[in-house]
Amino acid sequence: MTDQTDNLIAEVQSQNKAENYHKQNTDKLYILQDIWKETNQLDDITEHMMRKFKSIIAGGKWWKK
Repeated sequence: MTDQTDNLIAEVQSQNKAENYHKQNTDKLYILQDIWKETNQLDDITEHMMRKFKSIIAGGKWWKK
């Protein structure tokens, strides 16, 4: 019985991790799109926004709330 429960728990955790990964990447994409649009395709980007943009691209975690 515990083997079945352990397998179900592992499956649920795996699904949760996959959903969380997808949500985080979607959020990153929307942030990058907003920066791209607001800065005229990065032509008018400030130093601060460029750091944010590069941080997301590099896999940084600054954007988490």
